[in-house]
Amino acid sequence: MSKLDTFINAIRKKGLNVTYQRILIYKHLIANESHPTADEIYQNIKTEYPSISLATVYKTLETLEGHNLITKVNSLHDLARFDGDTSPHHHMICKGCKKIVDVYDSRFNDLPFPASNGFKVKSYRIQFEGTCESCIPKRSRRKQNKENNDAKTFSGEEVNSRNQYSI
Repeated sequence: MSKLDTFINAIRKKGLNVTYQRILIYKHLIANESHPTADEIYQNIKTEYPSISLATVYKTLETLEGHNLITKVNSLHDLARFDGDTSPHHHMICKGCKKIVDVYDSRFNDLPFPASNGFKVKSYRIQFEGTCESCIPKRSRRKQNKENNDAKTFSGEEVNSRNQYSI
């Protein structure tokens, strides 16, 4: 059975209507591993369905997430990102470009829960934060530039308005 067929069956089991908007949004999520924002989803599907509104996309995502049909991934910024893959997995998030990468490692799926103190844990997600392969060179250049500027400041050098050095 395809992911889409599984999704449609799950919608029906939850007592929700199978609508074109829900299917279109879900199809976009499973075809796109970048964990898009609601606005990115809207921008991509409005060409196929021009009468859809951004409010409909938000409402649909909230409904699907509320019924555990998709997951909301809140990374290192204010925008919620969405994931059509509800299988057990975790995420690596780049602090530079905000890229999200799925992590499928069963060792992280059976961690013991901490002492509850009256709190009933239902699930958990692990979020690894760092720098992706694409951002490492950028970060190194910024760090090198900062170190060079710090060294110039420390040595008493200053940069004038025409980027010429004076001591």
